[in-house]
Amino acid sequence: MLGIEAKKVTQILPEHLILSKGITWIEGPGYFGKEMRFLAQETTAVLLSENKTVHWIDGAHRFNPSTFFEPLRKRNCSLEEGLRRLYIGRGFTLHQLHALILRVHQETVLTKASLVVVDGLLAMFLDEQIRRYEGRAILRHCLHSLEKLSEQCPVILIDGHASSRLHQQLKCTVKAHSSRHLLGYWKTSRKEILILRNTLDSETLLQLLPKQIDESQSRLEAFTSTGRVAQHQFLLVDSPSTQTE
Repeated sequence: MLGIEAKKVTQILPEHLILSKGITWIEGPGYFGKEMRFLAQETTAVLLSENKTVHWIDGAHRFNPSTFFEPLRKRNCSLEEGLRRLYIGRGFTLHQLHALILRVHQETVLTKASLVVVDGLLAMFLDEQIRRYEGRAILRHCLHSLEKLSEQCPVILIDGHASSRLHQQLKCTVKAHSSRHLLGYWKTSRKEILILRNTLDSETLLQLLPKQIDESQSRLEAFTSTGRVAQHQFLLVDSPSTQTE
């Protein structure tokens, strides 16, 4: 048992984990935080269902539109209408990613976007072909631009746990520009309990329940991804750090 049955469990509102303004940095397991992406996806789905626009910059070559199907359906949002309000930018090189981040500031003025997500921000900064001083200069330039943007529109950055000394050094730069840092860990190897630790050293416990997806979506995912897309229903449990199994 996980010792949470005495706690009051309520349906999570994922947008409450994200600041109304400023940069929220989400760090967790998986390839550059891949296993934490559902937090940004659920928040995005909420906004899309409210007829708001979101810009999603893919810096890790993993954007899959089918991952938004279930969150949008849960909110009775037309897939076609919802995804039409989702603006995707893909950077296949560091310099393309840099250009997308600089350009998104102007684009959000036109679209009146309610959120900007940069997925896998540091993925290309670890390329051995990029000189370190050049990479750090570009990263600072990107973060300054996103910091300015976040005064008008909340920004989410997604990254994974440090994989090298250089990765850790780059994280220090990101931390200096972030308004909030959510650090995610799985409580068990079964990946059903997610612990999110924020900058105030308090913790939020998320209980994840696997969701069933219909056969038509399964067939679509076979064409749009190399592996099965994890879909979750999740519940929020506020829990002290002293909680034990």
